[in-house]
Amino acid sequence: MADITADELARRLEALRESMRREKLDGLILASEANVRYVSGFSGSESVLLVGARSLVLLTDFRYVEEAENTCPHALVRLHKKGLMRTVAAEARRRRMKRVGFPAGRLTVLQADQLRQGLGARRLKRSSGLVERLRLRKSPAEVAAIRNCLVIAQKAYRSVWRRLRPGMTESEAAAELEYQMRRRLGASGPAFETIVAFDAHASEPHAKPGRKRLRASSIVLVDWGARAGFYNCDLTRTKPIGRIPRKFAKIRDIVLEAQKRAIEAIRPGVRLRDVDAAARSFIASQGYGKRFGHGLGHGVGLEIHEGPYVGARGRGRLEPGMVVTVEPGIYLPGEFGVRIEDMALVTDDGAEVLSNLPRL
Repeated sequence: MADITADELARRLEALRESMRREKLDGLILASEANVRYVSGFSGSESVLLVGARSLVLLTDFRYVEEAENTCPHALVRLHKKGLMRTVAAEARRRRMKRVGFPAGRLTVLQADQLRQGLGARRLKRSSGLVERLRLRKSPAEVAAIRNCLVIAQKAYRSVWRRLRPGMTESEAAAELEYQMRRRLGASGPAFETIVAFDAHASEPHAKPGRKRLRASSIVLVDWGARAGFYNCDLTRTKPIGRIPRKFAKIRDIVLEAQKRAIEAIRPGVRLRDVDAAARSFIASQGYGKRFGHGLGHGVGLEIHEGPYVGARGRGRLEPGMVVTVEPGIYLPGEFGVRIEDMALVTDDGAEVLSNLPRL
């Protein structure tokens, strides 16, 4: 998992246990792949982590036992044979855990029932967000992993942009971009399904690449990211092929200014919704407020969309170490859309833009 050391994993585990003590939990069940990976270092899937005050047990199946033993320096690896949640319940009973937090939203109805049957409803407490709150602030090693993803994504984009030719379809361009990231530059894959949209199709914020063909005067929107070392990145660029249409230049400049104002607003202690407002209020002042309908940005790390969420309804404040996207956009149905997205690290006194791909 990137270059995350055993010492860093130990610090994460101790921070989590401190949160558990505040919540008066003897045990905590982690079921999401990202949370299991963050706390234990485990690089597999379909497994559960049981965190205790002095114990850490990874419950997995036969496929991942050896991998778990090699990647989880602080965990005891247990093989489950009679059902994952039944084994979790048995481990919690054996360790005399009286109050166990569990992620209700991450479990199936059957899994939740097995857990209740194995431990009893009185021992269980719905609990979520403890690990996610730790993940909000990235360590230097995590930031380095994200930077590596950005290097891959930006190189791939430059390569594909040089290959764009009239007649190429959106799907072909998206496939070429994903090929470059994975096969030539070492990504494990795209961070999400790549968006390539031409002309009027770019007015759909989450357009799906199709058979629309590139023209000699097309506007091209690309939203993409690379996944490497289990971390992710997220970028968007919107550029014309050939001459720059006057209306496009106007909209692009508004979006660029909105992004600039939002980045300048980023610093520790600032409310998330105020960063969103810095971009949104400017776009509204130019008469396009109704054409910017999504949040300004989101955190990126082990998951492509994670906290903090930077939007009009965003809760909380920025803290050093947070990594967020800044992606204002204006979408004109039937004409085109413009979105420009970069990633910023919250520093002790402001923001560092991690991506360095030209916006124009």
